[in-house]
Amino acid sequence: MKLHFKRESLLLLAVLTFYVLYFTAIIYFSVKVETAVFFKLITQSRLLLSALFALFSLMLFIVIYNIVQIVVDRYRNKEGARFRLRLTLYFLIITSIPLVPLSVVSNNFISKSISLWFVSGIEESLNEAMGVSRVLYGWLSRESREEWENKCRGCTAADLKNAAFEFIDGVVARGEEGPQVLYARNVSLAVEMRSFDLESINEEGWKRVPVQENEYLLVPVRGAGGSSLFVVRKVDDSLKSSTLSISLGLQNYRVLKVVRKPIRVIMTLVFVVVTMPFVLLAFFLGLLVSKGVTTPISELTIATQKIAEGDLDYRIRYRAKDELRILIGSFNSMIEELRMNRELLKFSERSAAWQDIAQKIAHEIKNPLTPIKLSAERLLKLYQKEDQFRDVLSKGVETIITEVNNITNMVNEFSNFARFPASRLERVDIIPLLTEIVDSLMHSYKNVQFSFHHKEESVYLLIDSGQMRRAVLNIVYNGINAFAGSGGEGLIGIESFTPKGRKDHYTVSITDNGVGIENDIKEMIFKPYFSKDGKGSGLGLPIAEKIIFENKGRVWFESRPGKTTFYVELPKA
Repeated sequence: MKLHFKRESLLLLAVLTFYVLYFTAIIYFSVKVETAVFFKLITQSRLLLSALFALFSLMLFIVIYNIVQIVVDRYRNKEGARFRLRLTLYFLIITSIPLVPLSVVSNNFISKSISLWFVSGIEESLNEAMGVSRVLYGWLSRESREEWENKCRGCTAADLKNAAFEFIDGVVARGEEGPQVLYARNVSLAVEMRSFDLESINEEGWKRVPVQENEYLLVPVRGAGGSSLFVVRKVDDSLKSSTLSISLGLQNYRVLKVVRKPIRVIMTLVFVVVTMPFVLLAFFLGLLVSKGVTTPISELTIATQKIAEGDLDYRIRYRAKDELRILIGSFNSMIEELRMNRELLKFSERSAAWQDIAQKIAHEIKNPLTPIKLSAERLLKLYQKEDQFRDVLSKGVETIITEVNNITNMVNEFSNFARFPASRLERVDIIPLLTEIVDSLMHSYKNVQFSFHHKEESVYLLIDSGQMRRAVLNIVYNGINAFAGSGGEGLIGIESFTPKGRKDHYTVSITDNGVGIENDIKEMIFKPYFSKDGKGSGLGLPIAEKIIFENKGRVWFESRPGKTTFYVELPKA
């Protein structure tokens, strides 16, 4: 269960992380990338298309897989499958409700928006703006040509060095090794002029030449002796920028005009590609939520059936959250209380029955014991002869008196069990009590190795310290007897700790390395007068159980060959 829970958490974390990256990429492309570039990227990038298709396919597979699993569980009539199927359908319907109007409105909005892109007059306005810019460049070229004609029509190369132009920034001629600079307003212009392309310019025309961040206008003119020259004029930055913006706008518009027919399909696909993964994510999260709600309920249903069948050892292991975690914890606590009450009831019934038997045995057996003992002593006293018969009689009377004493001691022990004193519960620190028990045992049993481990330095319980000391010792004595005849070294380990999930209780475990308890006698261990080897009275463990129950605790054990552990759980004060 824990591994499955961890795997689901990692899957959810991976999906959400991928979607965060996906959403970030959508925001970036929608804000930073131009529309034409965005369309070109979508239509031409196979990697992007493959990634989007893989994402869509993955989420679709996950959703379909979970839905099929729910349907299969419902077909198999698995616990909680009916409720989960109904809850999942509700989630899918709720998720789909905003999707339908959103799709209709978005498609209509996209269509109208695309129509607005191609409103009549936009292309004409852009063409007219380009025409205006060409007229302006033509006017600048004529202005430059007129200044050349007026100031320097017959100038030689030597005359140009002293020329003072208002609009002309440079003069260049065709040379065998490239452009030959005849005049330049500054050195940087002279360097840039050597890279000009002087071809494809008719005598009446002009040409725009961009160089790095600047733009120049080349106008063909006639020099001295009818030579062919080119005057250079730097274009103002504002004019250059405006012309470039108009040119790019017209170019983009013509690109969009070319894809006008498929553009609606492309926009629809973009809408589907962007929104459908998020719709599938909503479906996936809905499936997880339905599973998170129905699984604990299914576990509760199974647990209820187990309890109805009498299995009070069943526990819900599902790791829920929030109120469901509290509900499962309370349910497990309720089962534990029921189990403890059942054990207490069984103990009370068993104890009452054996106490009644003990009282009857003590009453029926104890009454004739004294006359038997007195009669035997009187026979020996009255027979005064010193012969062989007196020896036989003396040994017989001695045997009778010994066995009567043994029976008397057993009857007294039965009576003590029947009249066990009521517990006086007080607030007692269990750690020093256990430490004192272990220290006394170490001095009494030199051939047994004892150990005591605890994390807390002080833990207060509401117990009868004297009775609890007797209960712990009875369990320890039982462990010592378990390996007394094995011939090996005896080990008794005592450990005290707060049990997981039960912070208001404290557990003391007592482990021995004896032969273990066979399965066929495990149900007999706490029954009075039952002894595995037939040597004891069979009251040690029953008395321990009685003390622990009367101290509001519980006791149980786990056993296998070579190791037996008794657990005593008591409430904290």
